[in-house]
Amino acid sequence: MSGAGIMSRFRNRSIALILISFLILSSAMLAGCSKDSTPGNGPDQDSYGTIVSETGEELTVIDQAGREVTVTRDPESIALCYRVVIRFLINLGVGDRITGIGKSEAFLEEVQPSLKDCTDVGKGVADIEALAELKPELFIHKASDTETLEAVQKIGIPSIGINVETPEDMIVAVDLLGKVCGAEEKAQQIAEYYRNSISRSEEMTSQIDEGERKTAIVMGSSIGKVADGSMLQGRMLETAGAVNCAGELKATELWPNAGTEQIFSWDPDYIFITGSEGRVYSAEDIYNDPSWSELKAVKNKHVLTIPSEKDSWEFPGVLSALGIEYMISAMYPELISEEELEKDVGALYELAYGRAYTREELGY
Repeated sequence: MSGAGIMSRFRNRSIALILISFLILSSAMLAGCSKDSTPGNGPDQDSYGTIVSETGEELTVIDQAGREVTVTRDPESIALCYRVVIRFLINLGVGDRITGIGKSEAFLEEVQPSLKDCTDVGKGVADIEALAELKPELFIHKASDTETLEAVQKIGIPSIGINVETPEDMIVAVDLLGKVCGAEEKAQQIAEYYRNSISRSEEMTSQIDEGERKTAIVMGSSIGKVADGSMLQGRMLETAGAVNCAGELKATELWPNAGTEQIFSWDPDYIFITGSEGRVYSAEDIYNDPSWSELKAVKNKHVLTIPSEKDSWEFPGVLSALGIEYMISAMYPELISEEELEKDVGALYELAYGRAYTREELGY
């Protein structure tokens, strides 16, 4: 055979080997993606929050990101940079175990003074170096940020993700944290109260005729940002018997910017605005702006800040049940009186924080 023929066969054989190797590698990569990333192949959402296995010292749970995580039973030190978690841990009676946080709040530090001495592990974004130095027994974060959860896991700190954007997810989160932190009984009490409160509100508003339902929006930290149907605040409106004007808004981010022209077009009966400390405007700013003067909500003095001044009732947490009741009392005062709301505020704060607070103390 000629040298050219040998070289041709060699080239053909090499190309064939490369193609076979590429196909094997591609198959392996696809199999890996299918196992880890393809919807439907991971744990079913109904299994989120469940215990997979347990020993005397450890629990393996499925978190709300669908990950199997082995954690130390009843951890003594907990870190987080997702401040939503702080309220849940305080409500479960384990706030004193928090050793690392990002941002806190004056009211939470009043309830749990030890928060003032916690190590800064990142505000919203985890500081991996600070966490590695602190070495907490558990890190809790939002389930949607699996990149951070896995990064913290890789430095040897068990990390679990929670999701609290719907009432259903909130109950799963309370149950999961109760199991992991050894506070199952308190978690059951809180979940039962929250579930019953939501059911009571739904039952009250179910009697409102469709044509009599108020239209409303919840506006965020800046004018024009609104809660769409996927957000907790949007669900709160619906549970309170309102039609959320922004319910069908197509958005890929939290608090999508609908803009003032869209809000003027909706002309809602009620405008609820967030009580967040990051808010850069007030109800008075809207009332004093001539461009808003023709809206029904403005004319009827129905632009309302969601209480309370000290502890927000529309922040993800069990206190959002009170936010729903506040909305009902504002839009349909015949369903919930101020006295009934005040009674429920006292009962839930007694359960969640260990003591009742007055209107003056909370500011509502």
